[in-house]
Amino acid sequence: MPHDQLWKQLLWAFFQDFMVLFFEDVARELDFEKAELLDKEQFTDLPTGKRRELDLVVKVRTKDGNPEIVLIHVEVERKRRAAMARRMWEYYSLLRLRHRLPVFPVVVYLSPGAGGANEETFEETLFGRCVHRFCYAAIGLPDLPAERYLESPIILGPALSALMRSSGMSRVEHKLRALGRLARAGIDEARQSLLAHVVGTYMELSSSEERDFERLMSDPSHEEAREMVNIFEQRGIQKGIEQGIERGIEQGIEKGIERGVAEGLLQGQRRVLVTLLQRRFGRITSEVASRIEAITDSGRLDELATRVLDAASLEEMGI
Repeated sequence: MPHDQLWKQLLWAFFQDFMVLFFEDVARELDFEKAELLDKEQFTDLPTGKRRELDLVVKVRTKDGNPEIVLIHVEVERKRRAAMARRMWEYYSLLRLRHRLPVFPVVVYLSPGAGGANEETFEETLFGRCVHRFCYAAIGLPDLPAERYLESPIILGPALSALMRSSGMSRVEHKLRALGRLARAGIDEARQSLLAHVVGTYMELSSSEERDFERLMSDPSHEEAREMVNIFEQRGIQKGIEQGIERGIEQGIEKGIERGVAEGLLQGQRRVLVTLLQRRFGRITSEVASRIEAITDSGRLDELATRVLDAASLEEMGI
C-alpha cells in the first residue's frame, strides 16, 4: 500500500484513538460520533504552484458547542524539513479561509529530531519585529518511548510503537509483543490487518533477526502473534492476486486496442486497393474481393496498390 494512502486510511480508521493517544485533553471536548472526513482537500503548494492533497482533514463537532464545529488537520511527513513550518501555516490559512472554522493543526514525523510530542512555531518578522506567530502540534514518533505506547490500552499505541525507540527490548521481542497486542484487540479483521501492516512496514528485521523471529513464532506462547502474521500475509497475498488480475485486465485491454488499431489499418488498405482496382479494371468479382480480404500483410497490400498503376489486367495483378 502506498505510504500516503496507508496513513490516510490509518488515521481516519483510528481517528478517535489518535486524538486520545496524543491529545487527551482535546479529545474530551470532541463528539467523535459526528466526525466527518473532508476528502480530497487540495491546495496549490505555495510558492511552487504544485498541487498538494492534504493527508487528513476531519470536521468534528465539540461537545459544549463552543466553538460548535472545528477542523482537525493532520499531516504525515517522512522527513523533518525546515520548510514544514511555513507549509503548515499556509495550509492552516487556506483551510481557515475556505471553511471559516477553527483549525487544530498537527504534523506527525516519521523521522527523528522533533523530540517526541511538542509544539512547533512559524514566525514572520518585519523590521526586526514579530508580526505573526503560528503554533501547531508536532508528534515525532521515533523520539517517543516504545515501551510506554506498547502497553497503551488504546490499540493504535502498540502499532505506532513500531516507529518508536526502544531501550529495554530487542526488535524481535518488540515485534512479537506488538503483534500479540493486536491479536488480542477484539477489533474486526480489516482494522487488525491495517495495524499489522504498520508493524510489518516499519519494523523490518535483518536476516538474523528474521530467523530469531520465525524460531520464536513456533513457540506455543506466541500463537496469537503467529495468527496475526497469518492474517496479514493472507490479506497481502490476496491483494497481490487482485492487483495481478487488475494489471492483466489492463494489459489485455491494451493488447485489444493494439489489435483493433492494426486490423483497422489493414481494413483501410484493403478498401483502398479494391477502389483502385475497380477504377482501373471495372467491377471486380466476389472471388477477388475475398482473396483481398484474406490478405493480412500490410506490406503486401501496399505492393498491390502500387502495382495497379502499371498492370494491364487483373490477371497481371496476381490476385
